[in-house]
Amino acid sequence: MVLSLNSTYNLYYMTKKPICITLVLLFTVFSFAAKAQRGKQTSLSVGSEIIVPLNMNYRNDNGTDFNVNAGFGVDLKMEKPVTETLHFTVATGLVFTQSNPRYLYLSNSSNVFYDSDFHNLYAYLPVTAGLKYYFTKYLYVNAEAGSAFSINSRARTSFIYSGGAGAVVPIGPHHGLDFGLNFERGYKNTDYDHAISQLGLNVAYKYRF
Repeated sequence: MVLSLNSTYNLYYMTKKPICITLVLLFTVFSFAAKAQRGKQTSLSVGSEIIVPLNMNYRNDNGTDFNVNAGFGVDLKMEKPVTETLHFTVATGLVFTQSNPRYLYLSNSSNVFYDSDFHNLYAYLPVTAGLKYYFTKYLYVNAEAGSAFSINSRARTSFIYSGGAGAVVPIGPHHGLDFGLNFERGYKNTDYDHAISQLGLNVAYKYRF
């Protein structure tokens, strides 16, 4: 019972901080967005993302090799202008990554190591808020922060943040394609309890109201 209570407390402690940070960020965004000019290029975008981990090769003390493979995600983002060049963003979606930890075993008879490969899937529901600054009409830099909530047993709720740049290609008065490249950090899982760095290549369909 003591172990169960301790586990419950640890889980509550790990998830409390990312949730609080996300709520503060969302409250700030909506407070400022409420003061922005209404109906002026507010947009909604739906996109997909290819995720590439950076230098993710780790061996722990028990001899386990841990490698994160490329992943993918889908996202829904709302963009609200505060000024002509500075916009607030709020986003959510789904992110999936996979690893192939190799657990090493020692054979007593032959004194040889054998490995066993597994493929673990990590699933998250990220909720972020941020800023997007257009330094030309169609080119921008952006930064976001929030929480990635675990939606399966291998993932861990994590504080995440990202920054990058992109370009919007208009295909009509209300439509466009948004191409972005972001550096992302913060995702954790049960096999590697450290913030993982990754690159995200995003393509989204954007509709301006």
